[in-house]
Amino acid sequence: STKKMGEIHRDQQATVAPKEPVILTPEKDQWDGNFEFGGTAGVIGLLVFSHVITYYLWLCIEFFGGDLAIPSLQLWSLLLKHASPTWFTFLSFTGFLLFELFLAAVLPGPVTYGLPLPSENGRKIPYRCNAITAWYIILITFAALHISGVFPLWTLRQNFGRYMTCAVIYGDAVAVLVYLYGFAAGRTLRMSGNHLYDFFMGSCLNPRLPGMIDLKMFAELRNSWVILFLLSASAAAEMWRVRGYLTPNMCFILFAHLLYVNACQKGEECIPTTWDIYYEKFGWMLIFWNFEGVPFLYCFQSLYIQTITPTFYYPPLVTVAMFFILLGAYYIFDTANSQKNRFRMKRQGVPEHIIKRKTFPQLPWGYIQNPRTIKGDDGKELFVDGWYRYGRKIHYTADMTMSFLWGFSCGRFAVIPFFYFIFFFSILVHRALRDEAKCRLKYRKLWVEYTALVPHRFIPGVF
Repeated sequence: STKKMGEIHRDQQATVAPKEPVILTPEKDQWDGNFEFGGTAGVIGLLVFSHVITYYLWLCIEFFGGDLAIPSLQLWSLLLKHASPTWFTFLSFTGFLLFELFLAAVLPGPVTYGLPLPSENGRKIPYRCNAITAWYIILITFAALHISGVFPLWTLRQNFGRYMTCAVIYGDAVAVLVYLYGFAAGRTLRMSGNHLYDFFMGSCLNPRLPGMIDLKMFAELRNSWVILFLLSASAAAEMWRVRGYLTPNMCFILFAHLLYVNACQKGEECIPTTWDIYYEKFGWMLIFWNFEGVPFLYCFQSLYIQTITPTFYYPPLVTVAMFFILLGAYYIFDTANSQKNRFRMKRQGVPEHIIKRKTFPQLPWGYIQNPRTIKGDDGKELFVDGWYRYGRKIHYTADMTMSFLWGFSCGRFAVIPFFYFIFFFSILVHRALRDEAKCRLKYRKLWVEYTALVPHRFIPGVF
């Protein structure tokens, strides 16, 4: 139709963003003097913990039957033997990262803009949204590599420890380079003067590469979650290679990971207005966890099922109930995030055809045309419609429900299957409290009105 052709033409025109001069105004976004994450001691603890925990849990799955092993020199010798990268694993990991960057740089897609940045005089950064196309190309590419025998998917599972070390190397190296870049480019922001703490939090906000690639958004959206799904698929492929079948539990976790990763890719246009992109600096915390932590730690359920419980599966009724709960939680997760972020997009003047972009799947009630809001005298506005009429962080509840099901799919109530749920729960609670503390300062009386109108965070009427 003529209308559809017009939308396609607008999308094609929107793949190139007009250049505008960058005026740096860091004085408008200064450090508030508060050390987060426990200050220097907390940062040191998190640096050590993050480098140790994924290796430790992987060794427990791989060599100790899923039980928690007592730390010893044996663990170190196993690590050296099975997690030292080879030239093949390092070069193939590097090649994949370059392939992702190439797709991000060359594929067409509509351009949307982030929120005005105080540190850049209110400038809105452009983002080309082509992650969903890249995601499909990556899936097709790995399917072709697997079927042809050039790179069978189980190669990732068989070299899991080696690829994990490659991710550790890249996570730490990129963090150092980005930290130094902030100083070299004169883009340091909200610096405390404590180099260790600043390295952890980051020196700059949105480092970019040619091709309109925002490194922070690339790491959070594409690198982390896409690798997670490939690792999960590799565990399923290894189960099929060794046993000739996939259990219902493995099918469930594979579907759950596919659903979640696809949601991240298809909703890319919503990401530029989120807290991570708008406010969080791109420091070691975000870089390391998106290179190594998220993909390699969050996929352990697939490894656990393939290695520890390869013959276990729940009765059909339980499995069906798991799928129904998963789909219900996913619906709330998807539509709640969509409602909130599309409200922000509309308020920032993002074109309607991008707000209503038809990437698959678009679920009912994901966009509210004329939402209910509350406004302050200073013009600030808060969204109190859709799912957010019932809970301020209800999307976190849906997210935690899905993470619990990931652990439940393993068939054992043990630490490793539910480690992600426990860890993720603590992150989301900490993040909710941290977010609300900042909102209380930003919105003041309006925030008091909002919390009176929506008194519960996670569970409507309860908590």
